[in-house]
Amino acid sequence: MATIVEYSDSKGPRNDYPARIVSPTRPSRCCSGGLGVVGAPQVDGQWLYEYRRCPTCGFTVRKIVQRLPDLQAITALQEALREHPAGSGAARP
Repeated sequence: MATIVEYSDSKGPRNDYPARIVSPTRPSRCCSGGLGVVGAPQVDGQWLYEYRRCPTCGFTVRKIVQRLPDLQAITALQEALREHPAGSGAARP
């Protein structure tokens, strides 16, 4: 999963969203006050995520918001269940 966040202690924090965000490598005490959302939620594969950034020190993380359903796997399962409905097979010991 690629990221636009560059973690560096030698460069100052910088928000050039959506191209690049430069962040300190570690959070500070100020981060406990709440990280603000940067930009709109993004999708990468089956993951919905958003960037969160401390307004004071610039520490940034990518927060996974939700795992998206695998529609192909759900469709395959539904088809398999239609072909072999519950109770249609022989009883098992």
